[in-house]
Amino acid sequence: MDHPVFLNKKSVSVYFGLWSFLAGGHFALFYFIYLLPIEISVADSLVFTSMFCIIGISMWYVARYSVPDKKNIWNVVFNHASFLALTLAVWNGLGYAILSALFSNNKVYNELLVFWIPYRIISGVIYYIVIALVYYLFIYYVNLQEKVKVESRLREVLKETELNMLKSQINPHFLFNSLNSISSLTITNPEKAREMVIKLSDFLRYSVSGNTNSFTTLENEMSNIRRYLDIEKVRFGDKLQFGFKLNEGCRNHKIPVMLLQPLFENAIKHGVYESTEQVSIEMDCEYKDGYLEIVIINDFDPEARPRKGSGIGLKNIRERLRLLYKNDKLLRTKVEGTRFTVALSLPNTDVC
Repeated sequence: MDHPVFLNKKSVSVYFGLWSFLAGGHFALFYFIYLLPIEISVADSLVFTSMFCIIGISMWYVARYSVPDKKNIWNVVFNHASFLALTLAVWNGLGYAILSALFSNNKVYNELLVFWIPYRIISGVIYYIVIALVYYLFIYYVNLQEKVKVESRLREVLKETELNMLKSQINPHFLFNSLNSISSLTITNPEKAREMVIKLSDFLRYSVSGNTNSFTTLENEMSNIRRYLDIEKVRFGDKLQFGFKLNEGCRNHKIPVMLLQPLFENAIKHGVYESTEQVSIEMDCEYKDGYLEIVIINDFDPEARPRKGSGIGLKNIRERLRLLYKNDKLLRTKVEGTRFTVALSLPNTDVC
């Protein structure tokens, strides 16, 4: 985050203009009220206001790295109290030393320098509090603007993701193949055909009713994945094999709705479609270092010609994870021989 004073020419002008105004008021007080000589009034106002002007610039770094929502409130108070004490000591001590040296022959003014120390401390505290509050208002304003931008981008990505999922899940090819398989089953195995109609209906209902910005349990998500794979297995038969290892502790973990669906679609598309051998899709999950680790592995034929696709699957999943969890390293892929692995690391939803 850039220093607010040096954002642009306007911010520089405003900051130094305010301190020039304070210096003018300081001069007027000493010259017209206390009737001090003009050279003393000018020197006093310039020394003390210019010093705090410089201190005010350095205060940004204390405020920037002492944000209450990122640190314990007592750490914030300690940081500011320490810097304030140092500021008052340097400001008064150095100012006194400079002015008493410049006007050492003026006994009255030197006595006033000592007399004004408590008042300068009070004014220094007021300056410090006002500057700190302005910096914190700036920090919260920038954070709010950033949050609005992220949320706006999230809404756009989620809308695009939702449309892409609908296009891929309710595409004519999938429906045609599924209905064609069901049609064949009505002759050979009517009970199986009825079961597949129910599964296809449940799958489509879950697909179109889910809000991509909401969360569901891993168990609910996997129930829909099973329906999808059962439908595909009717078409591919023994060529498609799949198995899941879901620990009891993983089942109730909240994950984004329809997050895993594109991964299994990719496994079918790039594994089962292109292979003449039996293809296995496996999934495992476990908790590790506070994250739910989900691993999906599928076989594929490395010599098969890759199928062309839009390439939006993994890209959209990465983007959703980055925006929901503010982390762009939650999805990893790996190829080992004839096996393709996708690994997800999902924190609890209260981290979002």
